[in-house]
Amino acid sequence: MQHFIEKKLQKAFAQYGRDLEVDPLTEEEHHALYQTIMAEKKANESCEWFEVIEDTVYDYITNKM
Repeated sequence: MQHFIEKKLQKAFAQYGRDLEVDPLTEEEHHALYQTIMAEKKANESCEWFEVIEDTVYDYITNKM
């Protein structure tokens, strides 16, 4: 599951112009994003994974997280 989330995170960040291969997240950022994604998915099981990941990345980019 973690590999799946990693790939989706890379795609989501690429939409905002950030290449995680060139400019990776810190361990703390990565951990916080992963925990938020898992908590949101658990709270909203009917939501698709991509929706949860996209929303989480958007919140991160706009400093809502």
